[in-house]
Amino acid sequence: MIAILMVSMAVSCKKPGEDTIDFNKENLLENIANNQIAPAINDFAEKVSSLQSDYTTFQANPTTDNFETVRNSWKLAYVSWQTVKIFDFGPMRDYALKGSIGTFPTDTTKVLSNIASGSYTLGTAANIDAVGLSSLDFLLYRNDALTFFTSDNNYMQYGLDVIQKMNQEISAVQGQWETYKSTFITSTGTETTSAFSLLVNEFNRDYELAKNAKLGIPIGKQSLEIQMPEYIEARYSGISLDLLKGNLEALRNLYTGGSGVGFDDYLEHLDRGALNSTIRTNFNTIISLIDGFSGTLEQEMQTNVSGLNELYVELQGQVVNLKTDMTSAFGILITYQDNDGD
Repeated sequence: MIAILMVSMAVSCKKPGEDTIDFNKENLLENIANNQIAPAINDFAEKVSSLQSDYTTFQANPTTDNFETVRNSWKLAYVSWQTVKIFDFGPMRDYALKGSIGTFPTDTTKVLSNIASGSYTLGTAANIDAVGLSSLDFLLYRNDALTFFTSDNNYMQYGLDVIQKMNQEISAVQGQWETYKSTFITSTGTETTSAFSLLVNEFNRDYELAKNAKLGIPIGKQSLEIQMPEYIEARYSGISLDLLKGNLEALRNLYTGGSGVGFDDYLEHLDRGALNSTIRTNFNTIISLIDGFSGTLEQEMQTNVSGLNELYVELQGQVVNLKTDMTSAFGILITYQDNDGD
């Protein structure tokens, strides 16, 4: 009788959302590691390798066709980067990959100064905004870009040096990831240093960077509605909205776990199905709004301010769902700092 009473009390005291079977976060991390992080790193490494190969062909034979091939390879690499930069922990953070490859906007004055001198160390902190994918946006798409390549050996060499630097860095991370992967999969706790906590934090941080750096700052959301087109990512090529969409699709894919276990499954396990449904719906709405634009971000800033404002409001609304409600349900503490005011 006493034993039955104790079991009854244990059942009746169970909190809402608790389950007698713990959610297996190791399955979640294994899915993300094997089916998202590793493929993303490998794909980007392949794209950068192809970019370097195409660039050396162009360097040897700087024709218009070879130049367009380099431009296309660069675009493919930049879109691929959107699926990698979310995972800024472990080897990626050790090599400071997110800053060295993804910093924008580029300092064009510094780039041109480096080219003019012909002497530079691209790996220094002073050159963080003169390297990476954004610097190539300027080099490849500034007015009369092909002429600069064909008439200035330093200019041609600088582009190659930037690409080789990226190739070396992603290759190093690619090798280190395989070693780190087992540590990542088994680190399922909620302490701030656990892989699960780092994953949730970087997911949220990258989402906010997409909202602010890719859209909010250029359209004036942090400058009293005064537009700042000089902060547009990939302004010279005009692929800013493609990058924003790629970034958000990658974040959505991480949230859902693709065809495997994701954050959505964990929320369902915690009886937070309504929150999961809201997050999924909002991701779809946001990406659909981006699909509705027909021009570049800079063109839309001139002709469709209301549409961009609508997109920003949707992006902002999702922050509370992800950064507050989801992380609270997971028992994760947000450790990064931002000045977003949310």
